[in-house]
Amino acid sequence: MYDNELVIFGFAIAIFIIALFIILKISKTRQQEYQKTLEDEIYTLKAKIIDQEKIIKFAKNSSQSRLALEQIKKIESLQAEIKRHKKRVEDAKAIAQEAHNVKSKFLSNIRHEIRTPMNSVIVFAELLVQESKDPKLQNYAKNIYSAGKRLLDMVDDIIELSRVEKGTFVLEEKPVDIKALIENVIRTQREEANRKGLEFTLDIDEKIPDSLMLDESKVEDIFANLIENAVKFTSNGYVRVKLEEDGQDIAKNSINFLLIVEDSGNGIADEDKEKIFEIFENSNDKEVQGVGLGLSINKRMAKLMNGDIFVESKVGKGSKFTFVLHGVEVVLMSADSKEYNDDMIDFSLIKPSGGTIMIIDEDAKARGLVRDSFFESAFKVLSYDNPRDAIEALKHNNVDMILIDIDILTSDDNAVSKILKGISNAPVVTLTDKQISKVDLQFNAAEIAGHLKKPLSKSELFKISLHVFKEKEINSHLLISESEDNFVDLQKSQVEHFFQLASKNLNKLYDKAIQTHDLETIKLFAEELLSISMDCSIEDMVTFADKLLVKIELFEIDAINGMMQQYPQKVSRLKNSVV
Repeated sequence: MYDNELVIFGFAIAIFIIALFIILKISKTRQQEYQKTLEDEIYTLKAKIIDQEKIIKFAKNSSQSRLALEQIKKIESLQAEIKRHKKRVEDAKAIAQEAHNVKSKFLSNIRHEIRTPMNSVIVFAELLVQESKDPKLQNYAKNIYSAGKRLLDMVDDIIELSRVEKGTFVLEEKPVDIKALIENVIRTQREEANRKGLEFTLDIDEKIPDSLMLDESKVEDIFANLIENAVKFTSNGYVRVKLEEDGQDIAKNSINFLLIVEDSGNGIADEDKEKIFEIFENSNDKEVQGVGLGLSINKRMAKLMNGDIFVESKVGKGSKFTFVLHGVEVVLMSADSKEYNDDMIDFSLIKPSGGTIMIIDEDAKARGLVRDSFFESAFKVLSYDNPRDAIEALKHNNVDMILIDIDILTSDDNAVSKILKGISNAPVVTLTDKQISKVDLQFNAAEIAGHLKKPLSKSELFKISLHVFKEKEINSHLLISESEDNFVDLQKSQVEHFFQLASKNLNKLYDKAIQTHDLETIKLFAEELLSISMDCSIEDMVTFADKLLVKIELFEIDAINGMMQQYPQKVSRLKNSVV
């Protein structure tokens, strides 16, 4: 009997808290409505003043001084009324704020007052379950334990909701192993799912990074509530959980991800889909009652974290809840956080073998690590401690990848970044010791291919280099495939004339340009090629020369070098076109 009284006492306290919460919420709503009414009245009074001023202006123009004086008195009266209304608005705001503060203080205090005795009740109930031999007493103790836990969870939910409404909701972001987090949540629900005979699966997208910057407790709360609800309200069939990438922003070092929880439960009626996200609103369907407060808090949390929660459901066909988070920063691995042996990495495995890498950083250790990493490979490393010398070198060298300290890149309103974009198409990888989300990377500057965390890890340098050069190789193949020759309907005399003219000066210019990579020499070659091609009426070569001159004008170094490498193949195909 005493056990049942404890349970009833606990629920009575919960009902009292909920009732008080609702009353205070209604009071706050009424205060806001009263405040809105007063502000509307002020707006109306100001409109009347404007009308009165128009009448005065008319009266003055009409020499009707008495009418003008009357209108002036009315304006003064209206202005006095506005002051009174403003004072009432300020008082209403103060009352509403005070009511909210009282509610928050009360909830905080009552949480402490309830938690202390209820913890004792829960602990002793758990001991009774373990030690009691009587099945009936065990059942009572289990009811006490379950009721006490629900009561404490409800109080915590109300406190959390109060914080969200008050605006004191604070994100505490830190590196989180998102895969381990969801696997832990799944583990806690698997026993119940197995007991009900459900097919319970987890599918994690391989593109999801291992570590993300998140508020671990809040994300875990949302994961746990969505998955727990699915298991709870599915009698038979399946619960399928998926964690998927939904796009990435390499420059911002962030991704979007989705948690999808799909079940084969009874589903939710259309008229109840919005209700389940409302405070203290439950569905008419008994199968989904009791989830309103948790989902309401979850949805508000998701929105404050730049995300949302959506539901798709049909009665009799199950439900699908989707939790999305946008712009979640990826945690970069550094030498301090690596879990592997950097000494075993062979940079000569990066294909295509060879190329030029430039590093721009004042940090001698960073420059040294990059030089050492590529020392036994076919790659050439250009190292600079300042952007001025590096930019000058870029004008005369074909560079395949640029590694640059992020502070140098973004200095002077991204000036260095904008210059790099103007003179080179080489992929840019930043070197940083800070979060990318706190750095101003402008969209009209150099295109970012990735980021590396300081102190640099050889493993991470290897991975990003592998990715960059793989992308360059793909783009190179695309460039060649997109530039198919159109050497048709050419006369043998045209082709022979072209090679006769080319032998005089064009071939020498090409050889010199390939050896020196000098832009002026390349420009002379392109101009000579254009002149000869026009003279011989070979349209494809005219187009090629025109395009090369445009790339030279724009300082698109990578494109220039790609076209220069294509030229011998074009000449060979031209020769074979009339054989």
